[in-house]
Amino acid sequence: MNHEYQAILNSISDGVYITDGQGKTLHINRAFEQITGITWDQINNKDVRQLVNQGVYQKSVTLKVLESQKEESIVETLPNGKEVLLTGVPVYDKKGAITQVVTTLRDMEELTSLKHALARTVETNERYKMELLHFRLNQMNMENLIIHSQAMKQIMRTAMQLGDVDSTVLITGESGVGKEIVARVIHRSGRGEQAPMITTNCSAIPETLLESELFGYEKGAFTGADRGGKPGLFEVANGGTLFLDEIGDISLNTQVKLLRAIQEKEIVRVGGRKPIQVDVRVIAATNQDLEEMVRQGSFRQDLYYRLNVIPLHIPPLRERKEAILPLANHFLHQFNRRFHKHVHISPGVMNVFELYSWPGNVRELENTLERLVVLCSEDRVTPDQLPIHIIRSVEDLQQTPRVHEACPEIEEPTDSMQPLSVALARYEERILTQVWQRYPSTRKLAKVLGISQSTAVRKLSSYGIGFHE
Repeated sequence: MNHEYQAILNSISDGVYITDGQGKTLHINRAFEQITGITWDQINNKDVRQLVNQGVYQKSVTLKVLESQKEESIVETLPNGKEVLLTGVPVYDKKGAITQVVTTLRDMEELTSLKHALARTVETNERYKMELLHFRLNQMNMENLIIHSQAMKQIMRTAMQLGDVDSTVLITGESGVGKEIVARVIHRSGRGEQAPMITTNCSAIPETLLESELFGYEKGAFTGADRGGKPGLFEVANGGTLFLDEIGDISLNTQVKLLRAIQEKEIVRVGGRKPIQVDVRVIAATNQDLEEMVRQGSFRQDLYYRLNVIPLHIPPLRERKEAILPLANHFLHQFNRRFHKHVHISPGVMNVFELYSWPGNVRELENTLERLVVLCSEDRVTPDQLPIHIIRSVEDLQQTPRVHEACPEIEEPTDSMQPLSVALARYEERILTQVWQRYPSTRKLAKVLGISQSTAVRKLSSYGIGFHE
């Protein structure tokens, strides 16, 4: 072997062992000697069969290659105790006969070390990713998005994770819970600010126009159409996200075309024949029960399954009471700044807010705060300034059986002439005092009254009741 060829072999970090077509040793490199502890003088020109018989090798991958006439791999423990992976590769002449067998050796300890290092790197990357996700979640303050409930935190974590994939998402929940905001989180976490996000409310567009709005139309497609035609929302959203709100309101005919657009990633304009390729992520939302609509035949089952790849359900505001006051304070600050006011909300109003069921969810809370700030003639909002339907709803609210079962001696307030805020405050203080006497634990008190522990601690502190945990 010439010097240049040997230098090339010695530059390889894996051990290299070369024999001729009969198994006679021809060459090794320096790494082979270092890994095995076997020197060139011990094996020079010797046949691998002889080396196995002498115990230099326990087994030979070269012999397996010569027998099978193809590449072979084995794991062997060397006399020095090292475990190595050996891979033998045959070299053929023009007639298909084996002229040489080239075997590479790799220290399994090194492979295991590399594997563990890779696993640690992957684990570290995942940890950093989750920490970044947690940081972004804590820092997020988009539009009307204030996250305080555990349910919404989990939804937002999931939404940000969905940014890494293009799967279709179906967001369900009552009107006003913030479905569009969640869709924007998904979009911004994935395709980003530079990509378009097009939003449309399917229930707000007449059925006769919805198809042309979604898929566009060619010139002359129908009476009144623009002369040059018009691209649809799928084309406008190309490279970004299309958010279809109130998806349950589209007709069966449009559902067929929507399904094809999602599956094939192509659309055909109304009045056109040429398919147009589109790269659009679809996020749909509804406040209807699509499963029931499928059973009734008003919504296609195949489209439902295509949309419902990743379902996200947003609970109503009444199921995340701990978010009401932070949201109210956020909206109050927002409208004070917009209308250049300094309106404050009295504790009595905040008590009413926590008792009210908010059927319109976050949107109703936001609209209520805007109304209070705009109409407030002074700097303080009191319960008598609340909308009458909220006052009546809270006045009609009966104490839950759970509280009466825990403290049956609690009496209803008798002075009907006192202001609502005073009556509510006195009644609340009476309930808290008597329940605390029976259950002197914020955890138990919160469970009995159906409130969060943080709310229980705050209310007990405001009335000066007990010693808080």
